[in-house]
Order: sequence, then C-alpha cells, then structure tokens
Amino acid sequence: MNTKEIEAKNGEIFSINIDDFGEDISVTYDGDEVGTIGLNYVIGEFNTPDYYHITHLALDGCSNLGIGRQCLIFHHECFDAVITAGSNDGSKADDGSHLTGNGPGFIQKMRDEGLVAKESGSRWDHYDE
Repeated sequence: MNTKEIEAKNGEIFSINIDDFGEDISVTYDGDEVGTIGLNYVIGEFNTPDYYHITHLALDGCSNLGIGRQCLIFHHECFDAVITAGSNDGSKADDGSHLTGNGPGFIQKMRDEGLVAKESGSRWDHYDE
C-alpha cells in the first residue's frame, strides 16, 4: 500500500492510499473514506505503453479541494504510467469509464495539466514527460 498525507486547499489533512497494483485509490479524512478512484491496468500493444484507465471516479466527499489532482500526481509518482479516462460523448461505457457529474470538468482540467492523457479521436495522445 502506498500512502501519502496531503494538505487540502482548506488546510485539512487527507490521506491518499493506493493499492500495490495501482488500481484502487482511496481518500480518507479523519479515518472515514471520502473519495475513491478506480483504474484498470491495461497492457499496451505494439508501440503503445502500458497505462491505467480510470473506470470509477467518486470524489464528491472531497471535491474542489485539490484532492483528486493530488491523487493523480501521487499515482504518477508511484507507478510512472500514463493515465487515461473516458470521454464525455453521452454514451455509457461498459467498463464504467463514462463521465458523469463533475467528472467531465475534472478530467478536462487534468488533461489540460497533463495528468491524464488527451483524447484524440479513437486513439489516445499520451502526454510527454
């Protein structure tokens, strides 16, 4: 388990916990779980690197505090892998990666910052480090 304590924008201390496989991120505050991110590890084909794809995004208990961003930064620190996310095209993905609620805005912001790979048509344009 990878664990990191961070200070949120409101000054409160939250814990980010990532399992050893990099597929489950949980956020706790004062011992209670307030957010989760689920990812699927995907083995890349041909010249595509392995990557993690976000399939579950539930950060309502800690939204607008910079916690989600810190989760993705910590994931990059631990696993040094590309992260992708679903699109906001109105369709429902079988793997649960479709974006709802605050998800589209959050993912777009993370794409703009390079923490989530940019989507280009049906292929992913991975960020350059």
